[in-house]
Amino acid sequence: MEPGDELAEAFVTASRALVGLAVHSVGAAPTEVTVAQFRLLVLVAGAGERTVGDIAEQLGVNQSNASRHCDRLERLGLLARRRSRSDGRVVRVRLTDDGLRLVDEVTRQRRADVRRVLARMSPEETAGALAALRAFGRAAGELDDQQWVAHAW
Repeated sequence: MEPGDELAEAFVTASRALVGLAVHSVGAAPTEVTVAQFRLLVLVAGAGERTVGDIAEQLGVNQSNASRHCDRLERLGLLARRRSRSDGRVVRVRLTDDGLRLVDEVTRQRRADVRRVLARMSPEETAGALAALRAFGRAAGELDDQQWVAHAW
């Protein structure tokens, strides 16, 4: 076994549980969206108005794939698009009020689901998990909730 394999395996196991919670919370949303589409909404909520190219890059997909997701989310009333005033070739995307509400609702559901799991852990386990997850989030370049909320609003 390579150094770090045990830790990587523990994170992979935890990520399976977190993906399950993510799927559950997105499935409970008032509007049917996929997990990938919800991730797009979260990226726009956290970073503000974005170009489709920026979204594609951040999601790690090609621009046509990101554009298709945006098309569907726009039809659902969760996203709005507008052409850039400075460059008509550039399309900018922002969340609508309904999109913001959906992100908030799914996030509330996900927090409740996570709290139920955390309630089964000891205080020592939760303290260790908190430190590890904060470090992992920083290393992955993810904003924590306080930073995300401050940036999004």
